[in-house]
Amino acid sequence: MPTSIVIPVMTLGNCVLLPQQLLPLRIFEPRYRLMLKEALASHGMFAVSLLDDSEVTADNPEPPHSFTCVGRITNHLEHADGTSHLIIEGLRRARVLNVERTLPYPRLTIAPVVDEPHQDSIHTVRDVARILSYSEKIITAFGPEGEPLLHRLNSLTNQPSVLADAVAGHLIEEADLRQKLLGCLSVERRLKMVADELAKLDAERLIEGLDKDAPEGLN
Repeated sequence: MPTSIVIPVMTLGNCVLLPQQLLPLRIFEPRYRLMLKEALASHGMFAVSLLDDSEVTADNPEPPHSFTCVGRITNHLEHADGTSHLIIEGLRRARVLNVERTLPYPRLTIAPVVDEPHQDSIHTVRDVARILSYSEKIITAFGPEGEPLLHRLNSLTNQPSVLADAVAGHLIEEADLRQKLLGCLSVERRLKMVADELAKLDAERLIEGLDKDAPEGLN
């Protein structure tokens, strides 16, 4: 595997692509329409990065966070006006080494990264069980359309790192937390972060249900 590669990037506010996630995107800016055209004609991949607001300057208006995710275009629909809808699948984490903005669209020099060495422990087993339990509760509320996702997550019991990413990509919405998960190379810490967030989401779901069932005047 190369130590670094250059790849096109979309730097977006409040949007983090994670490995194992399917992310729908609408492409309408001319620079990204060109990027998409060239990506489809070659490897079909580009990175999606979260805008780092703390680093924005006049000379650097779109700084990405230090970790990004490379994605592969899985579905693409081009409209008559030249805009497109597509779905990109998150493939893997990468560390951002350099940003090149002299082209019609930005590119990143990135170095693919791998998880830290990991051995399953009692903590891993516990957090995998917590993730699957909370995921089932949350996804069941989606109705029948959630069944394929639940089936997929249950098939990942023996792949803790993949499970953490898949669950986070589909069930966790908060961008800052998603970015922390993207930059976390410890499988054990990532599992705990996901399990803790799902516990919070499930508690919020239960509280919302109680509020809806409460008689008028008791809220």
